[in-house]
Amino acid sequence: MSLKRLFNLADSEYQFWKPFDYHGTEIHFEHLVARKHTYVHPQRNEQYTLYITLSHHVFTVDPDKSKDPYGPQIYPHKPEDPRAFCPTRYALSFHLAHILETLPEQFCYHGGYSRYCTCKLEDDDGNEIFYQVVFRVWKEQGKMRFHVESAYPLPGRPAKVKKVNFWVICHNLLNNKKLPKPSSK
Repeated sequence: MSLKRLFNLADSEYQFWKPFDYHGTEIHFEHLVARKHTYVHPQRNEQYTLYITLSHHVFTVDPDKSKDPYGPQIYPHKPEDPRAFCPTRYALSFHLAHILETLPEQFCYHGGYSRYCTCKLEDDDGNEIFYQVVFRVWKEQGKMRFHVESAYPLPGRPAKVKKVNFWVICHNLLNNKKLPKPSSK
């Protein structure tokens, strides 16, 4: 039995999401194409190149939780993981490129299950939105992998979260050290 490797993209490959017909309108996902980004520490002579991929969970929901007035429109990705297109998540996903580029300035925190999260953004009208971006990191074939597993709006500020420094995550990942974990109480 072969071992399935998640998001093991070669340098010349990329991940992309196919367009989707949503009630006669073709929806495109160019803003969610996999990317490579190098973060340069402002005070230390350190830089970290992350290979970033994004899940379809950033623009879909569980079909049972779909609030689409026309009924759930299933995005054709994996038959074993049927997900309905979500206009709200899709609209918010346009903020992900900026969030990912500015990760060192974002408030990152422990999200449980060895995941990290970041949230809070302003919409086009200047209103604060709590947007939970759930990601995990790992190193594979010498590359630092960063995968956004999901992203969705929250009804309010997350309760009592423990901040984690983005630079510590990167430093530890690069140097094969244990990743930051929340302190046990």
